[in-house]
Amino acid sequence: MFFSTSSLLSVVFLCSLLVIFIWFYLRDIDRMVQIGIRSIFIVIGFIVIRLIFPFEFTFSDSFAVKYLMPNIFGILRTPVIFALNRTFSILDIGFFIWVVGIIITAASTITTRLHFGRVVKQLPILSDSKINKVLHTIAQDYKKPISFQVIASNIISTPMLYGFRCPKIIVPIVDLTYEEWYFILKHETSHFYNRDLQIKMFIQLLRIIYWWNPFVYLLNVEIDKMLEFRADSEVTKTLSEYEKTKYLECLLKVAKSLSLDKHNYYSVAFDSGKTSVLSQRFHLIHGSYKYSNNKRLSAILMVIPLILLSYLSFTAVFEPYAISPSHAANTVELTEDSSYLILNSKGEYDVYINNSFFATVREIKDSYSNLKVYNNLEEAKKYENKK
Repeated sequence: MFFSTSSLLSVVFLCSLLVIFIWFYLRDIDRMVQIGIRSIFIVIGFIVIRLIFPFEFTFSDSFAVKYLMPNIFGILRTPVIFALNRTFSILDIGFFIWVVGIIITAASTITTRLHFGRVVKQLPILSDSKINKVLHTIAQDYKKPISFQVIASNIISTPMLYGFRCPKIIVPIVDLTYEEWYFILKHETSHFYNRDLQIKMFIQLLRIIYWWNPFVYLLNVEIDKMLEFRADSEVTKTLSEYEKTKYLECLLKVAKSLSLDKHNYYSVAFDSGKTSVLSQRFHLIHGSYKYSNNKRLSAILMVIPLILLSYLSFTAVFEPYAISPSHAANTVELTEDSSYLILNSKGEYDVYINNSFFATVREIKDSYSNLKVYNNLEEAKKYENKK
């Protein structure tokens, strides 16, 4: 296992295609249901792992690409700065900017995390019999109940889960019924037991490493969406249709007071903040989606690109096409400036390089069709000497 520029570009390219496919599938509720939330989570897991480890493995196969990649690598390897007794290429400068960006992004993220943590520690913990009763009821659904602290504050506008070891559920100061408290606290506790905070942490790590890649930000949005779908499913799986309607009303109530300015990367919120996502959550909870008549075939056809791209991301490395040094030593380039053809008595063509005979060919190929053709050597020397 080793790192190379080719492996990095190959991984980023293939994983970006995977993100685009996932974004496309999650736009439509019917497609998403046909594929299955669990299947999409598996593919997302492959993307995250591969981006964190963009290495070339011993079982990987290299594919020489003749078009585009040689030009890209030619530009990346162009020397631009000479300093410290060495020449730095565009690729060297690019890696330097990347590392500096990682340091700045990491520092900003950690600062935000520490500041938010200090603010949360200063907030008073709610001690309410109604809330304690709800938490006790929810704890009975899990084998290893965890003690949650509930905090009410206007620093956020939608309920969210915060903290790994001592989880806190932070809710805005809003009047809630017992049923609404149950829906909100059940939703946030399901995030904790599903280890959604850890998932968010890994995605934040990706955002720090690939701060320059817009597809990583798109992946973050889609993962947030999937986490909300999974939490909704867990909360509503045992509810009646009437209770599901009340749950949706609770979502709407929270959405009305939502402010996108108040957000923390290490929290998981009750509301997604986007009308389109909220609409999809409504359809999923009520089951108002359509199954295709050819559901199995349709699902298979949709999953094939995901499986193929996931497989290629681990096994394929695209390299710029280049001639090996041993072949290059015995290879010459036929150009108009140094080469020409002479028609001989047999109707064949003698190839000359720098006015010296090189070889005889029977016909003119595309690779040297641009060369000048002379009738004899005297004519060739007469015109070539004028160059």
